[in-house]
Amino acid sequence: MRYFCKVILFAGLPFLSGCVAPEACHFDGVVVHGTPKFQEQVTHALQVLRTKTPTAYVTVTNEIGIIRQAKRSGMRAWTNPPTLDLTEGTALYSLTWCAGSIAHDSFHSKLYHDWLKENPKARRVPDAVWKGETAEIGCSEHQIRVLKEIEASVHEIDWCRDTNKYWEVKYRDRYW
Repeated sequence: MRYFCKVILFAGLPFLSGCVAPEACHFDGVVVHGTPKFQEQVTHALQVLRTKTPTAYVTVTNEIGIIRQAKRSGMRAWTNPPTLDLTEGTALYSLTWCAGSIAHDSFHSKLYHDWLKENPKARRVPDAVWKGETAEIGCSEHQIRVLKEIEASVHEIDWCRDTNKYWEVKYRDRYW
């Protein structure tokens, strides 16, 4: 696959701007959009999930159709296909953190879609079903299990356990 990056001269030095692969890459039915580095990290994270925690991997591939590089992280479970927006900082922090973050958001999507299956005539999924404090705690518990299974660092597992107040941060302020 060839990647094209726009190069801009800034103060006489080359500066990469908007270096996004012209094509998305695909991994077991999940489409990944972003820079070549982002795509590589996300596909490696998917490989780790597939190898070390197959049950969580099935949830990922059933509940996320697109993973795209974005300014803010968040799960768009209502879109078709369900789309995970993921920041470069989260994806590139470490391979295990990227994998755990993907697993976390796939669980949000699972909560959303499980409720729809149980309530097929509903026009809207209540926010409390798939986001907010209760949902976030369940998604973080899932992420912790996954982090342990993929042998993430104790620091990452503790961070996930100790910083579970994501629901208190407005979407526009989510730069992780």
